[in-house]
Amino acid sequence: MAAVASSRARALASRARQGSDAVDGAGAPPFSLDATVERFQRMLQAQERSPCTVKQYGHVARSFLAHAQKPLDETNRRDLEAYREYLVLERHYSKNSLYTSIRALTCLYRSFGLDAAEGLEAPRRPERLPHYLSEEETHRLFDAVRGSPRDSAIVHVLAFGGLRVGELCHLELEDIEFERNLMHIRSGKGDKDREVVIEEKTRGALDRYLAERTIAGVGSTRLFPLEPITIERIIHKAAVVAGIPRRVTPHMLRHTLATALLSRGCDIRYIQKLLGHASVATTQIYTHVDTQALRDAYQRAKPEY
Repeated sequence: MAAVASSRARALASRARQGSDAVDGAGAPPFSLDATVERFQRMLQAQERSPCTVKQYGHVARSFLAHAQKPLDETNRRDLEAYREYLVLERHYSKNSLYTSIRALTCLYRSFGLDAAEGLEAPRRPERLPHYLSEEETHRLFDAVRGSPRDSAIVHVLAFGGLRVGELCHLELEDIEFERNLMHIRSGKGDKDREVVIEEKTRGALDRYLAERTIAGVGSTRLFPLEPITIERIIHKAAVVAGIPRRVTPHMLRHTLATALLSRGCDIRYIQKLLGHASVATTQIYTHVDTQALRDAYQRAKPEY
């Protein structure tokens, strides 16, 4: 009997250790979170999901399983609804955060061949107008990084190329075609390739950066061997130096380019292609940002009561 009791104690201790990484204060479930989450993240990596998606979806999976207190294949729709209620009522998730969590859970169940999350509705995300910089603010941002060839090249590529930060970090040296002044964006969002024109100022910034990089003996094949968080810090610091009172992100420069192109009469279909949007409907949000064009159109068409 003592041997049996000892065996049971060892088994319970082992199961407790396996579940010791529970999150959100839900306690330690009597099963391994690590095995499920790590397997899920490997599946996402095999699907060539972005590192950000892999990390984000992995966190959601870990949080859900810790809340459910049972293995994934023993969970059901009631567990999903209870978790959704927990996120809304206790964690006070926004619609955007809840949308991401529901997408992650749906992906989790499908990845393991389970159907409990099928038909689980995500909230409709609010359509907010994108934040962007004025041309004067963008000039100040360029001035703020003038002393660093690397940072100057990063800001120019983002501001004139409209790249997502993940696309910027994945650029290889061989993706830059200097003879034709083109950048080849490989496997962008939606696993789509596209080409981006390198305009004159960006070409100059890249030439200065690559010359400095050669002298420094950087051996990486990546154009900018940096992580997204480092790019974000570079842009944030430059905005502070430039005296821009708002928090500036790399994605804001993408919005800035689209808004500037549209205000200067560029066809929205070309902007769609440049940004790599799957649908022109996504690009059309910038038509609501160009307030000057809206004023001009209104003045031309307003009724004479």
